[in-house]
Amino acid sequence: MDKLGTPAKLVVSSTPELAEEVEKVARERIGPKRGASFLYRKPVYSIPSNLFSGIESSPAEVLRELGLATTFVTASPFADIARHWAHVRYCATLWSNRKQTLALTQAGSDIVHHHKVAQSEQLGIGLALVVAKRILERSHPGWLFSSVDVDVALEAGFIEGAGLVRQKKKATMRPDYFLVGRHAGGGQSGCKVYVLECKGTHGNKHHSKRQLATASLQVGSIEVDSRTLPSLIIASRLSTAGVSIDVLDPPGDADLWGGESEEFDALLSEDPGPRQWTSGKPTFEQFFARQRELLGAEDFQPSEADLQAARTEYEESLGELPVIFQVPQDGKNWLFRILARNTAHSILRFAGDNTSASRFATPRTAESQRLPIDDPTPDWQMFTVSSEFNINSHRFVGVEYSMPLPNGASLKIFRGVEKGMYESLREGRVSAYLRRAQQLRSSWASVPSGAAANGTQHQAVSVGSDGTGLRIRVV
Repeated sequence: MDKLGTPAKLVVSSTPELAEEVEKVARERIGPKRGASFLYRKPVYSIPSNLFSGIESSPAEVLRELGLATTFVTASPFADIARHWAHVRYCATLWSNRKQTLALTQAGSDIVHHHKVAQSEQLGIGLALVVAKRILERSHPGWLFSSVDVDVALEAGFIEGAGLVRQKKKATMRPDYFLVGRHAGGGQSGCKVYVLECKGTHGNKHHSKRQLATASLQVGSIEVDSRTLPSLIIASRLSTAGVSIDVLDPPGDADLWGGESEEFDALLSEDPGPRQWTSGKPTFEQFFARQRELLGAEDFQPSEADLQAARTEYEESLGELPVIFQVPQDGKNWLFRILARNTAHSILRFAGDNTSASRFATPRTAESQRLPIDDPTPDWQMFTVSSEFNINSHRFVGVEYSMPLPNGASLKIFRGVEKGMYESLREGRVSAYLRRAQQLRSSWASVPSGAAANGTQHQAVSVGSDGTGLRIRVV
């Protein structure tokens, strides 16, 4: 338990050499395998070292991010238990090694192959979210970034494609998460959005480069106003010698919305309603615009011969092109509202307040995931916060689960949200929540996370910039 809460250095790398090597792998792997899809992928670039140098994290933080990111809308009486499982399953997998770097424990390494695949995928998500949020919050001071599952968000707008998330061909070529940046201060609010693809492996660096090459295709599958979104692709290599994390940055247009704080809350107070967009292969116009964007030829007027050559290439390669989710220009405001409401929904669900969270859920998503035997409002969906505790004199509200351990001890896991932020979200005052998050951000830097936290032995604590908190203890 002490190891679970001990901070450790993260070995993060992002260099021009890495970007060139991934581009080479993409040419060799994606080009022959998917033909014209190679031209549809996003080129990758390194990011400045000041955005990732000196990042520290703890296993508890990785588990908190994983649990928050997997707070699904699923209408099931076992949904809260599933969120709890995200914290428990890998609590003995990571630790701070003798070099004080985050590493895989021996117990975490001694598993058979098919379990390693699941483990690397899940821990890859948690590690990528930790690193991505640090990078973006350094890049955009004063902004708060939260994760939203791409499938959950798109399902509210697309009547086919996103709704069929179990169809492997369509699902695997989409990224994992939107990272939604929100800012409220000085009377002004704003929203930025990035796309994140998370990879994890127990393999070597070459395997990691192959994953990054594939990720460069996945992050290009979503367009807003015929433009790709900025992205981060992050691959984590898990080893007992230390976790190594590679980061690359395919560029794009980040700003989604800007306006006054009062307008921000008004826009989020009501569900924007579903859309009837359809996903599918790109049209010639979309294909040609993307091709010109990738080749840096957007400012040049194409000749008739250029257009004819491009159309011929498009027709010959249509079967190889990926499925694209195109949000039109007039859908930007809708997408902002959906993403911002989803972040509020996830945080309230993380705290166990399903009742308040339901006001931020879209009807289409909620209905599609309802059990066929459910009453309109089953009792278990009304479950709300039931536990409180203090971290650094700040009150947190949420839920706590207990599991028996040998010799009469118990493992207790609390997850929740700082009380002031929770109350703002519960009342629908998202801009007030963001302002309080910014005010308290520095408070969490001094949170003791190991055995000394709150003077209690054998516990680990993690608190995020978004006010979500996780405490794991043995009593």
